[in-house]
Amino acid sequence: MQMDDALSLVTNVGFPAGLCFILLRHILHTMEEKLDKLDFSLHELIQVIQDLNDNNSSSSKSSKPDE
Repeated sequence: MQMDDALSLVTNVGFPAGLCFILLRHILHTMEEKLDKLDFSLHELIQVIQDLNDNNSSSSKSSKPDE
């Protein structure tokens, strides 16, 4: 949002409403970035857990004696 857009918003709807809109937009943008980072971290964690499970299952299969 450019300064001209913010000024136009304030003059059209009033200072309190304009400020609330600007702050809400900032908060939503910040939360979106944090949620994207959290989503990326969860996908990495899932991948690491799957890799560990795959390694454990393959090592347990090779260590079992043949019957």
